[in-house]
Parts: sequence; C-alpha cells; structure tokens
Amino acid sequence: MKLNPLKRNLVLRCALALAAAVVCRAQAPALAPAGETAEAPAAEGHKPFYKRMFSLEAVAATVPGAFIEQVDGWPKQWCRNRAGYEKRLGSLAGQFVIGAMLEDGVKAIHAEDTRYRRLGKGNVFKRTGYVIAGTVAARTPGGGHCFAWSSAANAYGSWAVATLWSPRCYRTVPSILEWGTEGMGTMAGFNFAREFWPDVKSLFHKSR
Repeated sequence: MKLNPLKRNLVLRCALALAAAVVCRAQAPALAPAGETAEAPAAEGHKPFYKRMFSLEAVAATVPGAFIEQVDGWPKQWCRNRAGYEKRLGSLAGQFVIGAMLEDGVKAIHAEDTRYRRLGKGNVFKRTGYVIAGTVAARTPGGGHCFAWSSAANAYGSWAVATLWSPRCYRTVPSILEWGTEGMGTMAGFNFAREFWPDVKSLFHKSR
C-alpha cells in the first residue's frame, strides 16, 4: 500500500491522536482550565527530561509514526523489512530525544511555560482555535504571552538534526521547514486530544 503525502499525513495524524488519547487517559490531572488560578500537576509532556525518555509520551511520539511509515514504505530508501522498521523507529526516537533536549535548553535560557491548559467550554471552532493558539504561544513569568520558541526549537530543530541520518534528498531547507511544521502540527494534535478527551470520556461514562 502506497499513500500519497496528504493521505499519509492524515493517517499519521489519526494514529497520533489515538496515541495522544491514551497518554491523556494515563497522565496525571491536567492543569487548571484557562482563567482559573488553581495550581495542578504538570502535564505529561512537561516532566523532567529523564522521565520523558521513559514515558507514554515517548512511546506515542515514536511507535505509531514508525508503524505508519513502515506500512507506507517511507522513506523509500529504507526497506520494509525488520532493519527498515528499526531505522524508522530509531529515527523517530532520536528526534524525540533531540527535540526534548532542545526544548528544555531554550526554556533554560528563555523562561516560558508551554503547558497546555484546557479551555473546556465553547463550541468546537472556538476551542480548536484555542488549541492552535495554545500550541504556538507560551506563557511568560509575568503573566503575558510570547511565541513558543521552545516548541519551535523542538519541532524544527529535531528534524534539522534528523536530516543527518535521513536520505540525502531530505537534507534541504524546504524539507526542514515542511517536516518541522508537521512537528508543530503533531503538538497541536496532542493538545487537541487534551482539550477534548475529557468530553469524550464523559460521554463513555454517560452511556454506561
């Protein structure tokens, strides 16, 4: 089965959304909804670096994507055998580790809080817009907002480094921009799951 890039990205997004739902179900209670002042534990994606390496987040960020790429045979230079799957899984794992390092490094220099806080109210369009804004913006210590430089460093920087072991045809600026943007989209997908998963969970409870 060979998927065109659009279909491959759609299938990958669905797989990541399901993985994100699993993460949201298993993680500690989320931060207080936007507008509330109550403090709550940090979300799964913001554990200390060494804990993130052995978390459901790490599994969700690597295994589903590697499986989809294996089925699709992307990149085509890597075979669809066991060695090919190991390359794909190793590549995504490497990107996850490097991305987390870059993200924490930027936060050490530029204090910003990228933890997602649910809106929890309003229609789907309003909440989806909030998810997107919450992905590209971060809170500052003074209570304001700024561009989420640490998230961008994670998404674009991890792929830039990954080009070193990827096929040569992907070692270009357009490729880094394209797949870095895909990485930001994946972060938005996880935040989307965090925003709506409690609603989905409540529907399951009501149906019982």
